[in-house]
Amino acid sequence: MKQFFLFFLIITCSILYAQKDTVLVPGFYESGGVAPDNYGTLNTAVQTAIDNSTINNTVFKLKSYEVYVLNRSIYIDHGQSIELYADKPLRAGEGTAEEVQSSAPPQIVWTEDQAVDRQYMIQTYGDVKATNIWFRMCDFLNGKVQTAITFENQNEGAELGEFDGCLFDYVGIGSEAAGAICVKADHFVGIFKNSYWRNNSDNHFRYYGRAISFPYQSTGWHYDSLLFENCSFTNLGRIVMQEGNEYGDNVHINHCTMVNSLEWVFQSAGWINNASITNSIFLNPSVLGYRALDVCDDDQDYDDFEDGLCDPPGGGLINGITAVDSFGFTVPFTDFDRKIFIGNNAYAFSQYLQDWYKGCGWCMTQIQQRHPEELYNPSPMLGENEIAFIDSMDAGSNKVFKTMNVDWTTIYDQDPQFVVEPTNQDTFLTFVEYKWSTAADVDWSYEPYAAQIQQWPLPENMAYNNAAYQTAAMGSFPLGDLNWWPTQLTTWEAQRDDEWTTINNWLNYGDPNGPSGVREILGVIPDEYALQQNYPNPFNPVTNIQYSVPVSGNVSLNIYNSLGQLVATIFNGDQHAGSYIAEFDASGLASGIYMYQLQSGNVTLTKKLVLMK
Repeated sequence: MKQFFLFFLIITCSILYAQKDTVLVPGFYESGGVAPDNYGTLNTAVQTAIDNSTINNTVFKLKSYEVYVLNRSIYIDHGQSIELYADKPLRAGEGTAEEVQSSAPPQIVWTEDQAVDRQYMIQTYGDVKATNIWFRMCDFLNGKVQTAITFENQNEGAELGEFDGCLFDYVGIGSEAAGAICVKADHFVGIFKNSYWRNNSDNHFRYYGRAISFPYQSTGWHYDSLLFENCSFTNLGRIVMQEGNEYGDNVHINHCTMVNSLEWVFQSAGWINNASITNSIFLNPSVLGYRALDVCDDDQDYDDFEDGLCDPPGGGLINGITAVDSFGFTVPFTDFDRKIFIGNNAYAFSQYLQDWYKGCGWCMTQIQQRHPEELYNPSPMLGENEIAFIDSMDAGSNKVFKTMNVDWTTIYDQDPQFVVEPTNQDTFLTFVEYKWSTAADVDWSYEPYAAQIQQWPLPENMAYNNAAYQTAAMGSFPLGDLNWWPTQLTTWEAQRDDEWTTINNWLNYGDPNGPSGVREILGVIPDEYALQQNYPNPFNPVTNIQYSVPVSGNVSLNIYNSLGQLVATIFNGDQHAGSYIAEFDASGLASGIYMYQLQSGNVTLTKKLVLMK
């Protein structure tokens, strides 16, 4: 069926997409391909919907392998939302080369007119949903623009940014020194699936080029929730950035692939409340590393550094796990409330980069001039102090923070051996050396011209040859973004809920299998808190404890000795209203009288039990 488009003509379809009217928006080439006459078609479509008060009931459908050149910011006011959609692009082999190329995601770019205020691609006080859109955050001629998709709100309820199958390409410093996604909101919820942050690399600044960030030196903003799932990140400063007096709840990175971050993957993660980093690959993370000068005292020398006598460096995956009373600002949680899990990840450095730490020209000069303390070193995944905090033990050798864990048995450090790694090694290594030495500038992005010509598929391929990693994720799936493994992606999607049950068990109970020995008595809904006498009692060495909670919330069931010291935690985590039976195995305890205590909300119930061996 043929469709005819006139300049600035928007054809409204009668077909509903997701219960909304669909508006087909002509792109630059479809409108005639004359610059700048055919710029602004998307701006016009959006403004027409706003003027007609239909913006919240409209999906703007963009055409594959088209370019939409903005001639002004898209502004979404309070009470409004915007939804952009394009057909899913084909993968290599799903059609002829011409068919695959013609299915490329549509690009949104800026006019090259520098007189236009290009700070915000989208400035929104409402929700944004985008599916299969390529945000090439530069001008039409590939000139970098300091721009962003910016969520702005304050005390207006939660804002939602939902992006599926999107690309965020060629982002440098970002609007307001933030990231591709800039958050200036109290309650931001970001859902990012099957998306790709490509070449978020600044030519000068080592710490810019962020996937998502609060503005520089801002205060008071907050992530309610961030989810990155089956996403890729290449050549950037950081994935997540939190500024001073700002923190995020519920930040989760699952099945993601990251190549080349200059600094911490997740900065200021030490302020996080609830976070997980799972089933992912981080190749060349926190590249700029640390020096002996950074960790040694004035009275220590390089021999002390090599002997491990200087302070331990911080981690490259997250920069510190900070105790709540050291935050410097008030938060509505304690260290005992926090939930952190890191597991089933690869954290590795390419051999050519490992060699560069001592083999670059500036590096060899430092060695020749006997200044090895000036040399940089790869950062560990987590620093010793961070690990010590997570693994804190009490006087009875019990883990203090049961819901903070790293599963070291599933952490790997080998190169994944990507099929086509998205790295221009020469410019990448030159940039790194410049940041170590002269701070000179260079564009170290990977094949930016491929994005400019809208090449599809892109030249990189982050499937990999490391066979061990192909079954190292939970459920024996490949580590990393499964969009590079499309056959496994389909199978994974069918069991996604099971995987998240495992992750949530780690977060809520400190155990992948969930609460040990605790089962719900189905069909019993209590109307009050209750703690029953254990049975049998006395016992040796196993007994059962029945309890009831009438409202959902955090529940703990602990065992204390006669001195009031905690000797065992049977359960600590969230439970819905119900009655439960917990099995307690006291094999490791001496005979005697113990107390068992149920705590939930403001209620504390305590009873005695007798262990008789």
